[in-house]
Amino acid sequence: MKRFITFLTVIVTLCINSVAQNFTEYDRKVFNEGTVLTPDDLFFAREGTPYSVEKPCRVYSIHNEGGETILTLSYSIYFDSQWVHIGKGLEIVDSLTNDVYKVRGYADGYPMGKLLIVKGCKGKNILIRMRFPKLKRNVETICLYERIHPDDIKPSNNRVDDELIAKNIKVADYRVKRSPKKRK
Repeated sequence: MKRFITFLTVIVTLCINSVAQNFTEYDRKVFNEGTVLTPDDLFFAREGTPYSVEKPCRVYSIHNEGGETILTLSYSIYFDSQWVHIGKGLEIVDSLTNDVYKVRGYADGYPMGKLLIVKGCKGKNILIRMRFPKLKRNVETICLYERIHPDDIKPSNNRVDDELIAKNIKVADYRVKRSPKKRK
């Protein structure tokens, strides 16, 4: 019996190590192929913007630019080097009509198919600007969802469920005339 328990323990340990190694190799690959952003590459939220470790991603502003709506997110950074994942499954949903506006990409040209790795911004709120189809004029209240998308690249410790990022956002309260500027 003692041999059997030892044998079983060895098998379980090998399985756990094998799975852990796969995650480590996958994470290493994702990070090596990621896009590194430093303070010079980023926009920052104005002083007094809420900072949160529990809910790091929040709606910051909404504006129209040409035929698109730019939704700016404030993202709290709490490590010196931190990944930021905003995927292809990001959606704005009109709370009244349930019309869905799917993300088109980053407004600042970052690649959607790579992990963003933010360095040197610990304790700050960075701004991530996302492009969407232009919201209809009668859209008053929206919800923002991040849905699972099969093409998304993300670290193995990222959540796996759809997430409601923001609920019942009154568009007029977040409407601005133009995009935020980089702080020098």
